[in-house]
Amino acid sequence: MDKEAMVKLKTAMLEAETAAHLAAIIIDYTHEEIMIVFSELEWEQQARIKDIWKTVWTGDVYEDYG
Repeated sequence: MDKEAMVKLKTAMLEAETAAHLAAIIIDYTHEEIMIVFSELEWEQQARIKDIWKTVWTGDVYEDYG
């Protein structure tokens, strides 16, 4: 993955507000690419993304759809 693509992925990950947003992002990247970018995020940024993903497992994801 080139640097420009990594910046684009990082920006998209940081701007995501819901699990649906994250899901839409990840279909365009490999697991390895996502993990590389994720590992380079600050701890607080990683925690925010993890909290968003947790909504998938807790059922809160349905709140995204009103």
